[in-house]
Amino acid sequence: MRRWFRFFILGLIGACICLAFAGCDGDVTGPPLRDEIAVFGFLYVGEAVSDSNAVLITRTRPLLDLYDPAEAAVTTATVTLLREGDSVPDTLSMVRPGYYADPSVIIDPLTVYHLTVSIPRERVITATTTTPVSYHLLNGPLPLPGTMRHADIPGSYPFKLTCPDEEQIFLLDVYCLESWEDARYIIPFGDHDRPDNEQEYGYENEEPRHIFAYFRIRDVAREGYIYTIGFYSAMMVFWGNYEVSLLAIDENYYNYLYREHPEESGGIVGGIGVFGSACRDHYLVKIIE
Repeated sequence: MRRWFRFFILGLIGACICLAFAGCDGDVTGPPLRDEIAVFGFLYVGEAVSDSNAVLITRTRPLLDLYDPAEAAVTTATVTLLREGDSVPDTLSMVRPGYYADPSVIIDPLTVYHLTVSIPRERVITATTTTPVSYHLLNGPLPLPGTMRHADIPGSYPFKLTCPDEEQIFLLDVYCLESWEDARYIIPFGDHDRPDNEQEYGYENEEPRHIFAYFRIRDVAREGYIYTIGFYSAMMVFWGNYEVSLLAIDENYYNYLYREHPEESGGIVGGIGVFGSACRDHYLVKIIE
């Protein structure tokens, strides 16, 4: 599982734990723990439901307890994935505690998938996603071992793509791989050319280390049928190595990103979490002066 996505999931798990333990006013000392099953699953068009793309089934834990993934993992679930139109679902097997996958299942675009999670003595959990349209990438960042000058990105290394649906929602994600000690600002603040500590850098998954944007493809520059996305250079605050990802995402994924209570908005019925889908391209790049 890619680094930025691991922290993306961990942040959602944290939000779910807070929701289950605290009331709407955020008072963690008042309401008792609300036991919930949390589901975190993403299907990627053209990719297998493999170990790295496995569906995670976990149980909420008290906020003040040390979070132990092994203790929270649900290991007794029966997890099935049904492609609409098929009569028999695929059963996902547990590949490690709490994670369920089947590498023989390859995800199709513009297809409805139904997820069902059955756990002994628990209510059945369901979710549905419609996978997004496949876009066609014509140009993108220069991957390692190549290097890109920051100033050259908009003109020489933009994403150029065609997409048959102008209403399609995209997610552009930029994550710096440098340690905070080695990070240097692209635009210094006077003599201040590097972060003083991890907080200024953005810890593991916060700004300015990790910046993402979502938008409808109709809102970016277009020439004929070709859309151009070069503004990811403006999402880079430091020199060095980055993960850059472009994803066309479904409604569940989008709702998770922007709604106030994402853990309740990700399409899960009978539990909390998110079951979404995307079509994606991913690059490891290095930015130089």
